Amino acid sequence: MKTKRPKRATQGELDAITDIARRSGFDLLDDGLAQRVRREDYPEPLIRFLERERVMVHVKLSAGCKRRLEERSRRRGVSAEELARRWIEQGIRRDAV
Repeated sequence: MKTKRPKRATQGELDAITDIARRSGFDLLDDGLAQRVRREDYPEPLIRFLERERVMVHVKLSAGCKRRLEERSRRRGVSAEELARRWIEQGIRRDAV
C-alpha cells in the first residue's frame, strides 16, 4: 500500500516551529503570544487523553534490554508490554513484603 507523502513545510511554518522550539512557554506567556488554559477549558479529546495517560507508566529501556525483552516475549508468546507489566507488579509485591 502506498503512503501519501506529507507536504513540505513552508519557510514561514519552519520559522514558527524553530521559534517555538527555541523559546520557553513562560517567555511566550510574558510576550502575550500564549495564554494559560484552565483544566476546565480543555477540549474533550484532550481530557480523555490525559485521563488515559494518568494510569500509564512510560519506561525507557536501553537497546540491549529492549532486545532481550522482545526475545523473551517471542519465546513465551506474550506481548512485551504484558511481560513488563508482570515484572513491575512482581517487584511491587516483593517490595511490599
